[in-house]
Amino acid sequence: MRDMEISSSLEDYLEAIAEIIQDNEFAHTKDIAERLRVSMPSVSNALQALSLRHLIRYQPHVPVSLTRKGLELANVIRHRHQVMKCFFADILKLTDPEADAAACKIEHVLTEKSMARFLALSEAISTRQDCRQLREFLAEQMPAIGSQQELVSLDQLLLGEEAEVISLPENQPEQQKCTELGLLPGTTVRCEGREPFNNELLLFRIQDRCLALRKSEACHIQVRVY
Repeated sequence: MRDMEISSSLEDYLEAIAEIIQDNEFAHTKDIAERLRVSMPSVSNALQALSLRHLIRYQPHVPVSLTRKGLELANVIRHRHQVMKCFFADILKLTDPEADAAACKIEHVLTEKSMARFLALSEAISTRQDCRQLREFLAEQMPAIGSQQELVSLDQLLLGEEAEVISLPENQPEQQKCTELGLLPGTTVRCEGREPFNNELLLFRIQDRCLALRKSEACHIQVRVY
């Protein structure tokens, strides 16, 4: 795979394209932009780069498809992500959003050799009879480790993470705005990412409502990640 190496950003695009094709049988530029929460020009630039590497077939206004070479690499990338996600979820007992976020951060920096060893370790712990006591220990101890997390500011939440609002800004007008938006202490808020055309706007969900906050506003709201 050494001759097929691409940047971590292009890996994300290739992985997204493969997932969209699996779900919908084809991938339009708009679908890719929505999946990755990026602008259409960014998608076009990435698709051109992937096309130059003969990993996709790309023409404007035509669904994107993977070449044989692109499909092979996409499968490697997706497998690598799944191995890491399962390790964090099944072995370290992180929640699904936590495991997915951790896998996204780490998968790009591991070599195939390191990934193969991670897989061997995960499978050994999960299946070997002589690891039964270790599995029992992990199931009991891991959920308690780090459960009493320190507070973080709302702008530090990762995509998909949920947290409990603990405290609001000291500034009275900002407190009032939070109250009007439903950001009250004890409320559960979920990070939905960034506004595609404005990276300073952060998107959050409270129950069935979506709201946008400037990063300069979110940084004054303290939360505890679940």
